[in-house]
Amino acid sequence: MNTPTLPLPQQKRLRAHFAFTGLPFRKGVAANAMFDSTSQRELRHGLVLWLELDGLALVSGPPGVGKSICLRRFVDDLPDDRFAVHRVGQIPTTPNGFLRALCRHVGLRPRLHAADMFDDLQATLRGHRDARGTHPVFVLDDAEGMRVPTLDLVRRLTAADLDGQHHVSILLSGTEQLVRTLQDPQLEPLCGRFAYTHALRSYGLEDAKNYVRFHLEAAGGSGTLFQDRAVTAIFHASGGLPRRINQLALQALVEAVVRGVDGVDEALVKRVIHAHPLYRT
Repeated sequence: MNTPTLPLPQQKRLRAHFAFTGLPFRKGVAANAMFDSTSQRELRHGLVLWLELDGLALVSGPPGVGKSICLRRFVDDLPDDRFAVHRVGQIPTTPNGFLRALCRHVGLRPRLHAADMFDDLQATLRGHRDARGTHPVFVLDDAEGMRVPTLDLVRRLTAADLDGQHHVSILLSGTEQLVRTLQDPQLEPLCGRFAYTHALRSYGLEDAKNYVRFHLEAAGGSGTLFQDRAVTAIFHASGGLPRRINQLALQALVEAVVRGVDGVDEALVKRVIHAHPLYRT
C-alpha cells in the first residue's frame, strides 16, 4: 500500500508535534506488522486451504486495497521446508519474456525458443518435489498487464498429467483489468481451472476506524488523535481503500501541524478533502 513519504525535516516536525516515535500511515510496513482486516484474514485463510488443493488461484481487487501486503504475509507464513515460493513482479507481457522470467526463478538458463523453455520449465516443475523436497508456488502479483497468450501459458503449465497430480501452484493477483482480460473467450479453459478465487474488499467503517487507530498507536501516538467523525469523513472520501486512507490521514496530520492544533477533527478533514486535487468534487 504505497503512501506519500515526507521529507525527513517534515517527518521530524510531525513526530515532535504529536510525540510520535515513528511515522504513521507510512509506506513499506512489514507484512507481519500489517493491520489485519476482516477481508484480509478471510483471504489468507482461503489461500492456506487452496494450497491443499494446489493448481490455480485468483485474487482480485482495486488498486490500493492491500493485495500485495496481504500476499506478502501469506508467503512469509509458509514453511520453507514444504514450499518453494517464487514471487514474480513486473511480469513481462510477452510469452517469451514470461517464460524467461519463470526459468530464472527456478534456476534454469533461458533458451532461445519459447517451446524449449516451456519444456524445460515443465520438466523441472514435474520433478521439483522429488529433486528438492518442496512444492513450487508462483505468486504473480500485479498481473493486470498480462495478455491473453501469456495467460494461456499459465493454464498449460498447470495442466494435470495423466496421474492427476498438480506439480505447481500458481496464484494470479491483479485489478479488475485482469478479471476483464480473463473473460476473453480464448481463456475459458484457464478460468475453468481456478480452484480458489477471492475478491479483496475495501474496508468497512469499523475496519477503517480500527486501521487509523492501529497506525497511530504503532507510531507511538494516541489512538484517539483523530475524532470518530474525522475518520468517518476519511472513510467516505477514500471508499475504504487503505492506500487512500493513508493519503488523506497523512495529509490531515500535516494540516494539523501547519495550523498548530493537537488533534484532527471533522472540519479539518473536510478542508483537506475539499482542497485535495484528487478528491475534491
